[in-house]
Amino acid sequence: MKNILQTSISQKQNSHQNYSISSYNRLLLVVKDLACVRTIEEIIEIVRLAARDLTNADGVTFVLRDGECCHYVDENAIGPLWKGMRFPLKSCISGWAMLNKQAAVIEDIYQDARIPIEAYKVTFVKSLVMVPIRISDPLGAIGAYWSTQHRATFEEIELLEILTDTTAVAIANVQLFQKLTNQNALKDKFIAMLAHELRNPVAPISNGVQLLKLKLGETGAVGETVLMMQHQIKHLSKLIDELLDVSSITYGKISLNLEKVNLVELVRQSLNDHAQAIKRSNLNVVQDLPNKPLWAYVDPTRFFQVFGNLLDNALKFSKPDGTIWVDLSFIPGENGSGSVAVLSVRDSGIGIDPTILAELFEPFTQADRSLDRSRGGLGLGLSVVKSLVELHGGNVEASSRGINLGAEFKVTLPVCEEITAWHSDPEIIEAAKKSLKILVIEDNEDSAVTLKAVLEHFGHEVSVANNGISGVETAREFEPHVIICDIGLPEMDGFAVAQELSKDSKFTRSILIALTGYGGQEDKELALKSGFKCHLTKPVDFEILTAEIDRYFEGVLSS
Repeated sequence: MKNILQTSISQKQNSHQNYSISSYNRLLLVVKDLACVRTIEEIIEIVRLAARDLTNADGVTFVLRDGECCHYVDENAIGPLWKGMRFPLKSCISGWAMLNKQAAVIEDIYQDARIPIEAYKVTFVKSLVMVPIRISDPLGAIGAYWSTQHRATFEEIELLEILTDTTAVAIANVQLFQKLTNQNALKDKFIAMLAHELRNPVAPISNGVQLLKLKLGETGAVGETVLMMQHQIKHLSKLIDELLDVSSITYGKISLNLEKVNLVELVRQSLNDHAQAIKRSNLNVVQDLPNKPLWAYVDPTRFFQVFGNLLDNALKFSKPDGTIWVDLSFIPGENGSGSVAVLSVRDSGIGIDPTILAELFEPFTQADRSLDRSRGGLGLGLSVVKSLVELHGGNVEASSRGINLGAEFKVTLPVCEEITAWHSDPEIIEAAKKSLKILVIEDNEDSAVTLKAVLEHFGHEVSVANNGISGVETAREFEPHVIICDIGLPEMDGFAVAQELSKDSKFTRSILIALTGYGGQEDKELALKSGFKCHLTKPVDFEILTAEIDRYFEGVLSS
């Protein structure tokens, strides 16, 4: 917009006087301010003040075209004008300026036939200038008024014209921004619904594969096939989660559940979780971890996601028989503060092209740009890593010596002093092995049947209800220890079920678990507000589900 200002000035300087330095500087400030606005209201506020300053007028008004009417949206004047009022285009001077696509300069309103005198008699106005916003297709006008008869100078008129040109660009930018914002909102809704619709069919498949694994084991051709299916289901679930996470992070909808945890144990646990994938890739992992705890305030779930993504990345871009180095170190700060933990994941893989290093953490950036797309992925994992690490107050960086020379990712996180570690009570662990009464409320028959079968395999007594109303009724008769409930239920949704059961004293010692295809941050927050103790997404990770069920015993034994 600064270019618009400078061009407009240079075109007129040869034939008329130059602008004063104060006017020029004021215009530059207006241009800078308008370049940053995101709403029409902000534009109006800036322009109505600037127009009066630039023209030394006794009043200005900001008019927008509303169909066949002029809407006097706002004003800045020594007395009232027409703020909030609408007039037909053909009955007011702002309409004339818009219809004729040119400025109206009137020294004496009582001597100009275009002026509706009755409307002006009640105001202070004696002279005016009305300039349309965007000459080619006017979308409004800016008017300057004087309380005494005044012949507008060339500079005053030209300053208003430059201001309207700048305003037109700002309005176009705001309209484009609002259009993109609306499109992004629709995209987010679509992604959330797509994730839900994908999770629903994936959930029973995942449950069925888990049951096959329990029944048939992991050896032999069938066992290996089951493991392959389980691996691919986890990969599909990870892609769905990344889509939702990128959208949520972009709009600030991600919140962290910080806990004081030992990073050494989290890294070991995550490596253990990836043991099968590491074995399948025929890679060697070299660990260099501290011998004593390294404490930090992190969200464990999000930490696993960060480290898991980096490890998956190393696995994806490493060649068979390659090596991955995982290092966790402590760097003390000065004067006992500012200490950090540095987690490094380095591989001997294909390396990173230097031309994409700068954009590697941007959404949808792909390191694999080959036509066959042999390594897959959506290019979202590293973007999620960067955002989650920064939410923790840390930073992440990538480096590579070049193609086929491997890559390294370093995550730096603030750490805290040591605390006494919590040890599991043997009585709780033993209790978790006992049979529980579990109610599954799920309208998807395949999901319900397979989930029931897996839970029964672990020795639990399981009952199933296929809608919210029957779920509440069954719960009151069955009196389960654990209630696993879907959200998108017919007749009575899962939120209402949780709210209803939370009112009943029978269930004060029960745990309500939401198991759903709706996995957005808002969905999680609403679930917790409704009475659920936790929120899990389909397809469920049975280790996580089992851990949540085990917490039931912790609550029982501690109460």
